[in-house]
Amino acid sequence: MKHFALKIAYNGASFSGFAPQRTAGIQSVSETLESTLLTLGIDSPVIGAGRTDKGVHSLGMVVRICAKDCWDSGRLCEILAPKLYPHIKLRAVWEVDSSFHPRFSARARSYLYVFSPHSMLPFFTPFIARESLGDYRALQECLKLCVGEHNFALFSKTGSNPKSTIRTIYSTHLSPRIYAGQQCYVVRIVGNAFLRAQVRLLLGACLAVSKGIITKDDFLAQRDAVRRHYSIPASPQGLYFGKVWYGGRF
Repeated sequence: MKHFALKIAYNGASFSGFAPQRTAGIQSVSETLESTLLTLGIDSPVIGAGRTDKGVHSLGMVVRICAKDCWDSGRLCEILAPKLYPHIKLRAVWEVDSSFHPRFSARARSYLYVFSPHSMLPFFTPFIARESLGDYRALQECLKLCVGEHNFALFSKTGSNPKSTIRTIYSTHLSPRIYAGQQCYVVRIVGNAFLRAQVRLLLGACLAVSKGIITKDDFLAQRDAVRRHYSIPASPQGLYFGKVWYGGRF
């Protein structure tokens, strides 16, 4: 058997999330990949570099599959890509060693969040979240406070039980953009790994600081797992799994 890594982009509005749902009438990204691979005679589980919730998109999710030795990366990409389109875009396929694991072999991952305080045309609403913004500099400062190794237990979705809630965020960046004639903002977060819903919960709290709903000290107390002050996540629309690194600089 051969092992392949697939780099995919997908429209999260078309799926119930990345992870299997095993519920009739509900389709996840991984289930769609598995069922499409079956049409090629490839019966393989799909292992991803992360998981995204319903409505969350991907620009560069990496997954691993296994297939018979008759397959090569070029032929697999050529035949599989049109079967996944248009909701999933197959961006690249390459052969990997059997020890490669999309999640545990990763050195870093990035997320992007695109939001606007204005009402967008309906064509853009699945991809740009509507979130009000208070003080721009306060949001910028709060995002910088996320950088470093911290116990993000209070920025995790309840019901998840990871072995550790310690995560390292390497960098954050906030920039203003104009999309469809409206003022928008893009947040980029790079970290070694993320807890379930961590990015949305962090962004929700950072935006709350910008609007004066909670203070910077409140945010720091929650960041350090002392006390939860805010638990409303930012909207899933506008959140993108950006990129995963297995080597090199990030």
